Amino acid sequence: MSLFTKDSIERVREAVDMVELVGAKTDLRRVGTRWAGLCPFHDERTPSFSVDIERKLYHCFGCGEGGDAIGFVQATEALDFPEAVEVLAERYNVRVEREEDDPDAERRRRRRERLMALLERTARFYAAYLTESGEAAKARDYLRERGMGDDVLKEFRVGYAPSAWDRVTVGAQRDGFRPDELAGAGLAQKGREGGFYDRFRARIMFPLADARGRVLGFGARAMSEGRGPKYLNSSENEVYHKGRQLFGIDRARAHAAKAGRIVVVEGYTDVLAMHQAGIPETVAIMGTALTQEQLAELGRAANLVVLALDADRSGQEAMLRAARVAQDRGLELRAVEMPPGSDPAEVVQEGGREAMAARLDDASGMIEFQVRRVLADADLDTPAGRDRALEEARTLIAAVPERTATRDALVREVADRLDVPADYVSAQPARAA
Repeated sequence: MSLFTKDSIERVREAVDMVELVGAKTDLRRVGTRWAGLCPFHDERTPSFSVDIERKLYHCFGCGEGGDAIGFVQATEALDFPEAVEVLAERYNVRVEREEDDPDAERRRRRRERLMALLERTARFYAAYLTESGEAAKARDYLRERGMGDDVLKEFRVGYAPSAWDRVTVGAQRDGFRPDELAGAGLAQKGREGGFYDRFRARIMFPLADARGRVLGFGARAMSEGRGPKYLNSSENEVYHKGRQLFGIDRARAHAAKAGRIVVVEGYTDVLAMHQAGIPETVAIMGTALTQEQLAELGRAANLVVLALDADRSGQEAMLRAARVAQDRGLELRAVEMPPGSDPAEVVQEGGREAMAARLDDASGMIEFQVRRVLADADLDTPAGRDRALEEARTLIAAVPERTATRDALVREVADRLDVPADYVSAQPARAA
């Protein structure tokens, strides 16, 4: 990402209304020449947070957090410096200049802006079509049956793609977008006879936004058989990269920073159900493969990542893979035991917020989760099967610090399940020859 000029950054700082900016995160009241309120960065009952509107700075005398408007946006929305500058420049209508010498880079940037403008236009169209079209009645009924209210559908801009072959393509071209831009944004495909047609038709549409809320692509669910795969994502293109995307990250980031954790689920409706139930620090990986890029994004939101993936085998295996991928990132991962055959949306729908919150609170550490998976998958009816499970569990437990309650509990659990003495479990694992 190219750098902004120093003058541009200063213009952004000067344009910010600190009371408006900070007041969106915590209630402020005037105290002399300053404004004061409860700190948005830590829990407190007596206000120790102060905003200096003349110097455009904030400071908490309780936890020590402080800085300027850019730093405030970085901290509360989990953005890096350039992203925070762009957010404020857009919010306060400041034109920023980049230290950009490469004409090709500038052309690519302008092309990306065009594609994102097209995607934004299309998201608005889909959302309106879901609400207003008779064709979308079946989709509205499906979403209501899944417990989705109008407010959460509006918040996540859920929409519906018409069944017509070229409704989006024709409308976008009428608004000045070119066929190559429609194809580049993953919205249209070229037909055998040379024309373009809509990629998404007769599907519920979930806009896939980045952490700043910019639409980069779509996830789509078919509403009838014979319309291709049940779920269809935007194809990889200049702005959309599936391995980097987390559905709902733009809504979850600030909540995750406040909650001190971010919850990861598999599907779009899981995220909507969790937000609606009052667990808004939730995102979806849109499948079961958690990538390094997604883990990096999660780590920017919170140090504690709670995996609440489906209870089927693919979901459980995904949590094991995530544990391996996360080892070098300094993230704490915890795993939720889901009821057999259930996903988070179903848990919320059947038991309400309390049922899901209890499972999140009971989430186990990844080593505990891995040990329990070893025991669940083991052939405990044969000595050889028990020996293999013992060696695998012993290797995992060796990573837990000695003389801790966690290690002692795991040793007892494995010893009981395998019907062996506890010192067999706590012994050093065998080394490969």
